[in-house]
Amino acid sequence: LNGFVVPGTAVSPEVRKEKIATTEFGLNLEFFKRRVTLDAAYYMTKTTDLITTATLAPSTGANSLLTNIGSIKGTGLELSLGLGIIESDGFNWDLNTNFTMNNQIVEEIQPGVTELNLTTGTVASIYAVVDEDFPQVKATSYVRDPQGRVVINPANGNPIVGGLENLGKTTPDYTLGLTNVFSYKGLKLTATLDYRTGHVFYSQLADRMEFTGRSQASVSSNRQDFIFPNSVVNTGTAENPVYVANTNIQISEGRQNFWTNTYNNIKENYIIDGTALKIRELSLSYQLADKAMDKIGVSKLSIGLVARNILTWLPEENRFSDPEFDNSIGVGNAIGIGGYTQAPPTRSFGLNLNIEF
Repeated sequence: LNGFVVPGTAVSPEVRKEKIATTEFGLNLEFFKRRVTLDAAYYMTKTTDLITTATLAPSTGANSLLTNIGSIKGTGLELSLGLGIIESDGFNWDLNTNFTMNNQIVEEIQPGVTELNLTTGTVASIYAVVDEDFPQVKATSYVRDPQGRVVINPANGNPIVGGLENLGKTTPDYTLGLTNVFSYKGLKLTATLDYRTGHVFYSQLADRMEFTGRSQASVSSNRQDFIFPNSVVNTGTAENPVYVANTNIQISEGRQNFWTNTYNNIKENYIIDGTALKIRELSLSYQLADKAMDKIGVSKLSIGLVARNILTWLPEENRFSDPEFDNSIGVGNAIGIGGYTQAPPTRSFGLNLNIEF
């Protein structure tokens, strides 16, 4: 018996190769016999015919389409500063800092199309939006008055669920890296860290914890009804609203139904600051002196300890997952879905032994 399965992804017969045009200006400077070095690069890119998986309506017989979208314009800056801080009596301290900034703006998608959903979600998804930074996360949001206060339903006190709103880009404004190398004779200690900020991500873990009533927010009012903070009631009409501060209408079913069926439907609550400071690696190694290596007949022998992903500092609002713990890895351009179906980053420790003859 033969079995047949219709693939979930359709392929456009007009798929073309991506094209990338890049213009780059570079600068390399050295001072004080290479005690100070500076590498700088500024580049401009334009990518056309991007190969992207777009969502489709199930009525088409597939749930996604592999196709091309218009063009993205990018600019970036890369700086690397090296400093030989100490060079004395066999002791050296070298410092290297790196700064990277990269901006991508969607210029065009397709004629008549101003945005494109790059993921399969409908309440929190990654989008390409014309004239906006790429990529953008859009999610269901609160309905707010002109002052930014949350509008509630006067019948039950619950916030009104709004439509999809752009809530930020999912790639950093910039990344700053720092590497310190301390060496004394054959002993070397290296420490590497980096800092990235200016972006957000959608935390699926925070979402699921809310849905099941296991989040800190869901116990913030001791499982009781409460007046939603900074909320207002529209005492006018939809065409001519009049917003009055809510002082007495409580949310309903605060024990859990509010958190599961109302609060959890507003995915703006789970768009979280992606800032992170990480100690990426610490390593300590020792290389045997030349005379000792000659005696045992090897050209190089070193042994070292290495630890990776040692510490991560996250902002107060993110107590759920590493922003790099990304469920969208491997699915192209859809960056910014912090998943829970993927193994989280792990800390590792190792021993290196290197022998050259």
